[in-house]
Amino acid sequence: MECKTGDKSAEDGEDSLFRHLAPDTPEAKKIKSLHGREYEYAEYIGMVEYSIARHFYETDRKITDRDAASALKNIRINCSRNISFFNRDLEKEIIRSLIEVLEDKPVTGHEFKLVIDYVLEIIDNRSWMEDEQAYIKWVAYVMDLFTEEEKEEYERDIKKLAAEMGLSSKHADLMLMKGEEEDYFEFVEEYGEEYGNIEEYREENKEGEGDKREERRKLIEEGLTEGEINEGGLAEEGLSEEESTERELTEEELTEEDLMAEVESKFLSMEDAEKFDFLLESGPEFYELTGLYISELAEKREFDRIQELYSKLTGKYDDFLYLYVIMGATYLEIDPALAKSYFEQALKALDKLAGFSDATREKLRASFLSMIGKIG
Repeated sequence: MECKTGDKSAEDGEDSLFRHLAPDTPEAKKIKSLHGREYEYAEYIGMVEYSIARHFYETDRKITDRDAASALKNIRINCSRNISFFNRDLEKEIIRSLIEVLEDKPVTGHEFKLVIDYVLEIIDNRSWMEDEQAYIKWVAYVMDLFTEEEKEEYERDIKKLAAEMGLSSKHADLMLMKGEEEDYFEFVEEYGEEYGNIEEYREENKEGEGDKREERRKLIEEGLTEGEINEGGLAEEGLSEEESTERELTEEELTEEDLMAEVESKFLSMEDAEKFDFLLESGPEFYELTGLYISELAEKREFDRIQELYSKLTGKYDDFLYLYVIMGATYLEIDPALAKSYFEQALKALDKLAGFSDATREKLRASFLSMIGKIG
């Protein structure tokens, strides 16, 4: 349905976006995308995003990226409808906020749709993060709605995700919008698909190696139960035999994700030497922690330590594909030639690995070759 202009005197419930939009012009119709023109339309894009962030933070913490995208699509299609037509509070909030901006500075119906399309693209650009609230949380963070505690927690989560995907600390900053916005979109366009394919490898490889998964779970459980008992952890806490038994039963009921979270917490509290030794023994089983530790070292510019870990890990595990990816991502901005060599190593390791389909193998091969080609 086309947006039209009209009388602006209607009451709020009977008001609509089309009453505040300017007629389309030949010049406006020539605009195909807002990429490269973000600053011209920043006020409108920002108001849409702020409305979504505010609704999430102040009204409904359960809404998802899909909910936000659905609301925007409905507004786009029905932009000539009165506000009373819309059922969801999020839709009404976005419309009312946009009207406030349009009253002072109207845009055409075509430009309005491009604004909505632009925000929809931003939402989609975060779908690779495998969190149904990836965009929602990000925009609340960017709009500075979180408390200090919430900000710190969100930043930790993003840095952890970046480390798990083998991304450098610079990429983590871009994900947090601490770099330039154009750098962020360049990152998504250049690296998003490649790292998405690596995630496919990780998931499929994990599914195809039941024995390794079981071994991983045992390692986790040992780290949380036998290890603590041997070190006197329960005795220090003053637990009775009955309480200790109850605790062990509770731990048996924990999911692998819960157990992994506890192991990660313990890992983060370790001294550097302890982390180093832990990864030498269990790096491939806990590849997320390998990425996290290398990212920590890179932030501190301790590249000699990174190289020491890399040398010792490859001496024990020459098919540690994920390690090569982490190293390539770490040195991508610092030393492209070195980064290229790590992705070439990943190609070699790929041929030695089993446990995933030919399709995934070929996707990974194409991804590594693409990355190598981009580095030049």
